Amino acid sequence: MTDIGKQIFRASALYLTVLLSLSTTVSANTVWLTDLNAEVTSGQVERLVQDLEAAERASAELVILRIDTPGGMLEPTRVLIQAILDSPVPVVGYVAPAGARASSAGTYILAATHVAAMAPATNVGSAKPVFIGFGEIDEDSKLKATNDASAQMRALAQLRNRNAEWLEQSVVAAKNITAEEALGLGVIDLIAVNQNDLLKQLQGRQIQMGEAQVILETEGLAVKESTPFESLSWATIWLLFGIALIALELALTSFISLFFGLGALITAICLTLGLPPTGWPVWTVFLGSSIVLLFGARARFKQYFVGDEFAEGDSELDAGLLGQRVQYVSGFTSEEPGEGVVQFRGSNWQARSDEVVLSADAQLEIVNFKSNTLWIKEITHG
Repeated sequence: MTDIGKQIFRASALYLTVLLSLSTTVSANTVWLTDLNAEVTSGQVERLVQDLEAAERASAELVILRIDTPGGMLEPTRVLIQAILDSPVPVVGYVAPAGARASSAGTYILAATHVAAMAPATNVGSAKPVFIGFGEIDEDSKLKATNDASAQMRALAQLRNRNAEWLEQSVVAAKNITAEEALGLGVIDLIAVNQNDLLKQLQGRQIQMGEAQVILETEGLAVKESTPFESLSWATIWLLFGIALIALELALTSFISLFFGLGALITAICLTLGLPPTGWPVWTVFLGSSIVLLFGARARFKQYFVGDEFAEGDSELDAGLLGQRVQYVSGFTSEEPGEGVVQFRGSNWQARSDEVVLSADAQLEIVNFKSNTLWIKEITHG
């Protein structure tokens, strides 16, 4: 491997190591805090699902999902609900701070959590589906969607032993209530004025986790809020890795780093489409695509940017290049002995000379050609 190649792989390995260290999640004996503070979209849900997975990997004791949302899209909401139901780490839904709301899709999400809590002066409800589209939507379609949503809400309420009748009415009749009313009706489990109060009230609470009864131990737990790096997906890591390698190409201009960067981008796309994030499949895609691009496209790219390459002894070299005049551009000084840049046929070329120092006004000609480097000599001065 060339020195440049070694530098590229060292830099690449270092960059990937840094990204992986940044994506390291919290340790055990912690509470993971994450936020749903915007409309429920695919992007928001993807981030939250990654947070739940990261909390599981770190063996966190608890996840607090802080909710303040006007609602959002139905399908992403279902994805998040399924992730909450499947989470081996207890998830506490907490509508906060004061003035926040869990409207529409937020009501379904709150109903799915293992413990549903609200801060004072918050509200929940208005979970009736809203139909957005072109043209009129027939009544049968609206009825089917409403019945489907109300059945899901009823199922979540029954699973968590909450007021299924009222939660169903939030879907059918778009009802909305305050935190105090929700607690009185059995729609939520508790009201907490702040996060510390929430953890205090959770201490010793018994919840159902699958087939098992679990008693929460929240006293003395450290709260760790998720950061962007801590919820990086493998697809995002490979995307950043690819961008870094492509940027590295600008500094090295070796036409090697570029193709490994493109290979990393291809890997990121494959991960997004469902490629397993670890093991031989991901490395096969990365190395395979990088090597194919390197050997299949490198020569064409290099020719486009730096011109044709000629090996010593080629017929074109013998026929046309030997003895051609070139113009001095830079180098060939005591600081850069025997090396510099010359102009030939309107382009700048790397040049070498057995004469370590050349004058700027010297007449120069080509005496040899190796790879994309001209070997020159000085003819006369003046």
